[in-house]
Amino acid sequence: MMKVRHPPGRAGRPWLVHRLEVARRGAELLQEKQRALLREGDRLRPLLAQAREDWQQRSGEAERWLVRAAMLGGERPLDSVPVAPGGLARVTVSQRRILGVTCPAEAQLELPGEHELVPAGASAALYCAAAAHRRALEAAVRVGVLECAFARIQADLRATTRRRVAVERRWIPAHERALAALELGLDEVELEDGARVRRITGGGPPALRGSAPAQR
Repeated sequence: MMKVRHPPGRAGRPWLVHRLEVARRGAELLQEKQRALLREGDRLRPLLAQAREDWQQRSGEAERWLVRAAMLGGERPLDSVPVAPGGLARVTVSQRRILGVTCPAEAQLELPGEHELVPAGASAALYCAAAAHRRALEAAVRVGVLECAFARIQADLRATTRRRVAVERRWIPAHERALAALELGLDEVELEDGARVRRITGGGPPALRGSAPAQR
């Protein structure tokens, strides 16, 4: 059970009240962020599913064209494909912040030209295979961007949920208990002080002090 350390005496009451107000407002903000993250996850989920489906279709098409090119031209044309200077592809990813979460937004894919990949005199099937692999790579990049964004949103959603649960189930109840205990203690002190004052001033309620016995 969480134990709250607060200023003693009457100074502790406004301190605890303020902390409770902050905690309750924080829980509301965490709930709002949780709902927003859920909506963003719901928005990304079908986009990711569609991107994965597109990638599977395009990768399958690229594989089929590669098989056709190999069957028509043999292994030699495939082995003779040169490597483009500076690498075969370059991906530049831009970032954006969604609800405080940094996520990849878009990716720019730079690919070498066909003349750098397909040797002169190659079969039409090899050109089609190269084009199909380009489309498959573009689809794979889209999948990567969406998967990364979705994963980061889900991770922040889990962290936000844990923080909200901790505030609502531990932090707020602990401060409420501390405030109730403090107020009970302050009430007891006031009663004791009142009783002490009455004893010092003669005891009993003020209306009865110094009154003479009733005469018949």
